[in-house]
Amino acid sequence: MIDGIFTEAVADQLRARFPNVYVGLPQDDGRITMPAIVLELRSDTVLSSPLQRGHLTTLVCSQADDTTPDQHYQLCYDVSTFMKTLTINSTKVQLHGIKPFNSDQQHAERHWQTPMQYIVGFSPI
Repeated sequence: MIDGIFTEAVADQLRARFPNVYVGLPQDDGRITMPAIVLELRSDTVLSSPLQRGHLTTLVCSQADDTTPDQHYQLCYDVSTFMKTLTINSTKVQLHGIKPFNSDQQHAERHWQTPMQYIVGFSPI
C-alpha cells in the first residue's frame, strides 16, 4: 500500500537526519527506545487519482528522567524545522507538498510527548 511506502520513505529521511533517535511506527516489532519519533499516517485518494492527501503525525517522545524540558523542546524544534523542508528521494513514492497544521504538548507517566501534524500530498512514481 502506498501509505506504508510513503511512511517508510519519510522514516528513512528522519533516520538519516537524526541517527541517535529511534524512528519508526507504533507497531514496529522492535523495542522503541527514547528519544523517539513515531510516525502515523492517515490518507485519502484525491478524486480517484493516484494522488493522496494525508495527515502525517510525528510523535516526538523523550524520557523525562533523562531529558530536560528544554532538550525535548529543542528536539521538537529540530524535527519540525526538518519536516517543513522534507524531500523524498525514492524510486517508489513522490512527495508533492507538506504543510504543518497542528501540534500539542502531552505528558504520559514519565514521558514528554509532542505530536506534530502535517498535511502531505504524495503519489506513486
